Amino acid sequence: MQTNDAHELYERQGMGQRIGFGQKPALLLIDMQNDFCDPDAPTTLFPSIRFAYEPILKLSTAARLAGVPVIYTQGLVASDGSSAGLWRLKMKHHGLRGVQIEGSRGAAIVDELAPKPGDRVIRKWRPSAFFRTDLEVFLGVQNIDTLLLCGTSLSGCVRATATDAFMRDIRPMVVREAVADRSQSVFDANAFDLGQKYADIVSADETLTYLKGIASTAKA
Repeated sequence: MQTNDAHELYERQGMGQRIGFGQKPALLLIDMQNDFCDPDAPTTLFPSIRFAYEPILKLSTAARLAGVPVIYTQGLVASDGSSAGLWRLKMKHHGLRGVQIEGSRGAAIVDELAPKPGDRVIRKWRPSAFFRTDLEVFLGVQNIDTLLLCGTSLSGCVRATATDAFMRDIRPMVVREAVADRSQSVFDANAFDLGQKYADIVSADETLTYLKGIASTAKA
């Protein structure tokens, strides 16, 4: 099926409607770790991931100024490989215990985007930030209804988290310039599919405008 045909089909079936931003957002930065960002890492998203740094920095700054929670996820594998699960079979470097190893430099969040005081880091062991973590507890305590999603990779952990948010009636807003993948064709396919079914694909500019509105409301 050609791309134009897909767009026409989905539009004809009424998909791709906008969910829209809610009233209580949190900014979620997914797996911005050295093993995905370093040029020489075996599982890197370089160079595409580097284009996400500036939008993520702007969004993080705006969120903190607006009093919006900034939450990081850190995807980890236990040092003995025991937590890797099926990843050890599906992905070579997980099987070799070579990436995302707990306590390693590769598993650390990149220095350029390091968490600030007051930010929260969620340690996770599977693609979704919701799976067997305490993320849902902290979102519930603050009545969060919207997740502004950034990070890596769009087709992997971002997608898994977006669909899990959707299933919990938390609005998943994927910020296009602030996510990355290993291939443009994979990025485009996943952005299209998520935008048609499970999330809104939003621009960094409209997200910044939304956060400024949150800040203005908070000051009023």
